Amino acid sequence: MPAEIEAVLATAVDALQEVLGTMFFSDAVPVACRHDAENDWISARVRFSGAPAGEMRLTLSANLAAVLAAGFLGIDESEVTGEAGGQVICELANMICGAILSRLHPDSLVALSAPELAPVDFGRPGGIHRCFAIPEGTVAIELSSDAW
Repeated sequence: MPAEIEAVLATAVDALQEVLGTMFFSDAVPVACRHDAENDWISARVRFSGAPAGEMRLTLSANLAAVLAAGFLGIDESEVTGEAGGQVICELANMICGAILSRLHPDSLVALSAPELAPVDFGRPGGIHRCFAIPEGTVAIELSSDAW
């Protein structure tokens, strides 16, 4: 794997761990990817333009999405609605994408689009992909950009 892609992955790992630790009091450990169809997944994407341009997609196992949303909102998991859970996952994607880009390109002007829920799509060509284990489930980050 080229050194630049390794640097992007290392930055993504650091950003994810910082955001999850600070905002959700959770730790993420990189693991080998297993995208079994038996799990339900929820995915959010944030597009960015400027130098660089591209998108980041955050995909979580559904059980993890509910746990994180409940913790973020300060409510019981049973109280998390689909809409509220989706909004929290979108905000998580926004925080992680911003943290990655501000570390990789601190002097660049990059505009982030509003995060949105997106179809789950593992293994899209041209993306950098990494999976993480959290005690409550799995999270995957995929970055695609014209810069790498």
